[in-house]
Order: sequence, then C-alpha cells, then structure tokens
Amino acid sequence: MQAASGQATARPQPWRARVAPGGGRLEEGRERMNVRVCPLASGSLGNALVVASPKARLLVDMGVPQRRLKADLRHVGVAPDDLAAVLLTHTHRDHFSTAAIGFCLGHGIRVLSSPENLKHLARTMPGFRRLVETGLAEPLDGEPLAIGDVTVEAFQVPHDAPGRCLGFRLTIGSGRSQRTVTVATDLGHVPQDCLDWFVDSDVVVLESNHDPEMLWESSRPADLIDRIAGPEGHLSNGDSAEAAEEIVGRSRPGRLKHMVLAHLSRDCNTPKLALEAHAYLASRSSGTVHLAAATQFEPGPMIAI
Repeated sequence: MQAASGQATARPQPWRARVAPGGGRLEEGRERMNVRVCPLASGSLGNALVVASPKARLLVDMGVPQRRLKADLRHVGVAPDDLAAVLLTHTHRDHFSTAAIGFCLGHGIRVLSSPENLKHLARTMPGFRRLVETGLAEPLDGEPLAIGDVTVEAFQVPHDAPGRCLGFRLTIGSGRSQRTVTVATDLGHVPQDCLDWFVDSDVVVLESNHDPEMLWESSRPADLIDRIAGPEGHLSNGDSAEAAEEIVGRSRPGRLKHMVLAHLSRDCNTPKLALEAHAYLASRSSGTVHLAAATQFEPGPMIAI
C-alpha cells in the first residue's frame, strides 16, 4: 500500500468544470468529467464530503458552517445549487448542523437518511420539521436509490448515535467505466456484514479515529474514553488498518485505488500515526493503494477516478 505524507493535506485545486448544454456543470474542458471525491472537513468539529459524477453532485453529511461550506464548495468547483442531495450518516451535530437546515431550504437540497434519523431530527432539531414539510427530508427505505448516474445504497454501522448510523456505497455509471465509492466515518468496530460493502470499491473512506495509547493517556474522563473505545464508539488506527487489509485482500487485484482515513481525533491521533498503522498492516497486500488522511480544517485530498 502506498502511503501519502503524514503532513496536512494541501488545499486542492478546483475542478475546472464548464456548463454543459441543458445546464449542470458536467464536463471538464473537452473531456467528460471523471468521478471526483473530496472531503471538505473531517473530525469532531464538522464533517462533509463531496462526491461528484458527470450527472450528480452529492454531499455525505453537512456538519460545517454555511460560510465555510460555500467557500469550500466554490474552491472545488461545485455550486450549492448543483447539489442534488445530502446523504446523512447519523444524527450527531458534527454531521448535520442546525446551519445545514437553512442551507438545504435555501438551495432546495434533499436530505436522505434512515426514517429513524429523520424522525429524531424532527423531534430534537429546531427547524428540521420544515425540511419534512417541504418534502426535502426523504427516508431511505433500504432499496438502492438512483440519483442521476449514482446508485446509492445505505448500510448500518455500529455507532451510538440516536436513530440508525449509516454508511454509504455509491456506484457511478455501469460496465467497464463503473466506479464505486464507499464511506463509513463513525463506527466502533467493523462487523463482517458491514465489511462486505467495502469490497471491490475504487475509493474507501473509513474512520481511523484514535491511537489507543494516546486515548488512554489523555485527560479525557474515563466514561468518555470507554465510550470512544467501545464497540459502538470510534474506530482505532489498528482496527481500521485491519479492516483495510481485509478489504484489500478480498477485493479484485488492483481494484481499490484510494483509501482516505477519516474522523481523526485532534487530541488522540495524528495523521502520521494513522498513516503508519495502515501502511504497516496493509504492506502484505498486492497492488498499490494511495493512502491519505482527511483533516478538520482544510479540504482534501482531491481524488479523481
């Protein structure tokens, strides 16, 4: 596995997309745009990830302030009105903030998640009911959902958020040009039925939250440490790396091209530690997987597949 530098990811260059006939920024120069993936923010202060295909622009989570979200979207060449939907993993505020309600209402962006998550947010988050009343909050019923050229499949992951925590497998296109992106950013462990969803993905975005030694030696309260390290808390570097090794081993040779480590703790982890853990445990796998760590305050890495 080829590892990226442990330093903070450089700010990505924008996608130079132009307006295609009929509207929608679907092409880059003279060539049809590839599938693009870019975390805008990843961590306990807010999360958002862009997946852009030739016919759809999607966000996985929207937990950052509006001003930053608009700036980061603009920098990567995506206008808010281009967004077709937000795929909401779970109900914690770092994944869907109060500011996201006004943003979605103002730009007509759908919010897609489990029925349990939408009901919880309607009860507990001021203003979320407006998304329900306007039809912008839509439940996922367990069946694949087509958005443009993207097929969205949701799967449950173990995390202690009210409602039901989800990961997403996004399949873009068909045939030899088909690409797959699989995302799970908050989970305490990786059960086998969850791991199956990652096999044969082109891009995997997987949590690598903490270094166990740093966590146990931190000044955090004991009950918080127990929660983070528990089976419905957050994935350690080692557990994430073991899952990564199995994903690579079970996938077709050369299929997995990029792995992004997500939701790194600012206090109990570093990009260097997370990357080293994955490089060591995945070193026996054949093929080259480009490895990078997403950060809290800068978008990136920018991935094109």
